[in-house]
Formats: sequence, structure tokens, C-alpha cells
Amino acid sequence: MDTAAEHTSPDGPRIDPLLADRVTEALLLAGLPVGYGGHGPGVHLLPARPYDDSDDCAGRIALHWEPGPRLAAAAAMEQPRQPASAARRTVDSTMRNALAEFLPAFGIEVEAGPLGGETRVGRAATPAPAPGRDAATPAPAGARPEDLGIGADVVAAVRRTALLAGLPVADHLHAPGITLTPCRPVDDGDDTAGLADLRWNPSRRLSAATDERAARARTAVQDAMRHAFGTVLGACGLDLQWRRPTTIPYQLRAYGLTARPPVRR
Repeated sequence: MDTAAEHTSPDGPRIDPLLADRVTEALLLAGLPVGYGGHGPGVHLLPARPYDDSDDCAGRIALHWEPGPRLAAAAAMEQPRQPASAARRTVDSTMRNALAEFLPAFGIEVEAGPLGGETRVGRAATPAPAPGRDAATPAPAGARPEDLGIGADVVAAVRRTALLAGLPVADHLHAPGITLTPCRPVDDGDDTAGLADLRWNPSRRLSAATDERAARARTAVQDAMRHAFGTVLGACGLDLQWRRPTTIPYQLRAYGLTARPPVRR
């Protein structure tokens, strides 16, 4: 497997290649993109940098999130408080927090650092969850968002903002990534026509797993990612809102693009 460890400078800081493989495998099971060799959107695995002279960070991994190229390019041309630059910082910090939430469920130890510091991986503490045996079997073709009555403008808005953030959107209900499902009304006056309830599917390999540890990892990924893209997609220009009814599961509703997205073209 092509890991980030293989692309570090031979004369510079190194990361533990076995740990890098273990972290990469967990990220792929979660359904997240991994940016190999410092390129592409998604999670990047880099050598940790010392906080001070007493910080022995040899072999440790710093996790970073690279957004989509359009947001990265727009942010590079702006001052820190301008929209695209602010959105990029929100995407990076929110996604790193999500990684810190679910990686322990894969037996990977995430180290707490100073406020605003790196999100670090120190070691693999316990064995990884076992993927499902039927993971190689193609997922059944599920309904596409447009087939479920979700508005074309809502589908386009979710895909546009997810592309800015560097997140995948599922083509159908059984595919990995952000899924769009119809919203159930919470009362008689709740008009949900065309709206989408956003959720997260991990990879097919984790979805097909049946043992208890894999089930816990799957739940951890789904919860962490759903809370993360509730912030991330909003920062990228999606108009969305949490609805927490008492009689049905809570919903993350997508309505369309906001009036002022951080990247307009």
C-alpha cells in the first residue's frame, strides 16, 4: 500500500511506516479519502512537529485535512478573515476533531495536544476491527437521491459544498460517503418536500462487518462524521439545520445553497 511514510524526506522527520499503514487502513474503512504523497483532498499523514525542545515526537503522525482544490486555491488568495480562508480553517479543524473522535474505536491512540496544535497519532493500542467477510461483494444498488424525491437544487448544493470540503457524496443509499435521504415531517405543518436528511456511510468493508468491535467502529464513524459535516458543509455554503424531534431520529436537513457561499464560482 502506498502510504504517507514512503513520501517523507529521507533527511527529515520520519513517521512509523507500520503505524501509517494502520491509520491509513482505518481511514479507508471509515470511507474517507487519503491524500497520498501530499496531493489530493482528504486526510494527509505528516511527521509530527515538536512543540518545544522537550517534545520527543519521533515516529508520531500529525493528521491534516486538505479541502477540495477550489477552496484551497481561493483560500490561498485571501486574508485570514475572508470567507474562503475562514472556511478552509473551519473544514480542517472540524475534520481533525472528527478523526480524533472515531480513530480510538479502531484501536488507534490519538494524543491530546495544546489548543490549536496538531492532531497526533501516537500508537496503535489494540487490534483493528475485522472487516466483513462479504466485503468484496458489490453493494446492492440503492435508490439515488433524485429517485427519492429530493430536489435537484438540494442535491446539487450538497455535491458542490462537499466538493469544496473534499468529502465524497454517495451516488446511492448503499455507497460510501454523505448520503441524502428524504426528511420525515415532525408535525402536520412541517413541509419537507424536496429536502434531504444527511447521513454518512463508511466503506463497504466496514458496513459488511458483523463483529461487535467493527459495529462499534462503524457507529463511531457515523456519529463523528455526521456531526462534522454539519459544520463543514455549512462553512462551505450549504444551508442546513438540525431538527431534533422527540418521536423520530434527529435529522440534519439540507435546504440548498446559502446566499453567500465562500467560493462563488
